[in-house]
Amino acid sequence: MELFIIGQEYIRSQLLEFTGSKQQQTGVIWGNLEPGCMIVTSGGRHGKKVGYSDEPLQNGCWWYFGQGQNGDHSITNPANARLIEGKRSILLFTTREPTASEVRQRGNYRKLFAFQGTFNVSGYEVVVPESGPRAGDKLLKFLLVPVESEGYLAISSQELSSGNIQTLRNELIGNTAPASVITVTALREYRFRSQKVKRYALLRANGTCEACNSPSPFIDSNGNGYLEVHHILRLADDGPDEPQNVAAICPNCHRRAHHSNDRDAFQQQLLTAIATKEELLSKQI
Repeated sequence: MELFIIGQEYIRSQLLEFTGSKQQQTGVIWGNLEPGCMIVTSGGRHGKKVGYSDEPLQNGCWWYFGQGQNGDHSITNPANARLIEGKRSILLFTTREPTASEVRQRGNYRKLFAFQGTFNVSGYEVVVPESGPRAGDKLLKFLLVPVESEGYLAISSQELSSGNIQTLRNELIGNTAPASVITVTALREYRFRSQKVKRYALLRANGTCEACNSPSPFIDSNGNGYLEVHHILRLADDGPDEPQNVAAICPNCHRRAHHSNDRDAFQQQLLTAIATKEELLSKQI
């Protein structure tokens, strides 16, 4: 099926079909068709019943409670362990119960799930509610950070020309860790890294599309060849913001990566091309 559209509602079978999952009851869904991502569903009567209070934050992030209906949350719970690992992009959906007219029209009580966007797990904290159905329980609360939008990154000509790609590469390679207890500093560093990865992709491309190998289509207002930074997969095996998972490509190739009927094959070609470039760079160290 097509990628989800923010604000549009879906039924659970569509979420299961997308991931290749057969999980019927859990609020976290994953499967072998999309190993790079997890679907999490927030809200609904069940969530309130078990004492979860997921909430959006003013900065675009979300608090999302882990899984476990009774007692303390366990870090070994399969869903919680995957969230803590931080190696999957999160597709967040909010849950809505159908109205009476919708039930009559559709003939069922199936919930509706509205897509809120793609997030990454930045960290988590342990909270102990003082009241409500989970009073006294140790609950895991994850901070979901919206994936930085793909596309153009404004960067000065001086910054681009003076950038040392090997120095920046050394800073980025292997410098990731699973989600940890949240601090303001950790969130700031998380976002700073995302910008550094994009800058690295532009340095590596050096004005040439990393997909079609054509020169950038025009010069931007900063005097640089215009390219857009694209995340090849929703998740790279080593983390969502890794050098081997981003490419600086022309707008035409960027649209192809998202909307063409051969986008899966195109993504694989791009992965191979970037892997080759990264291997050459690793030999220059």
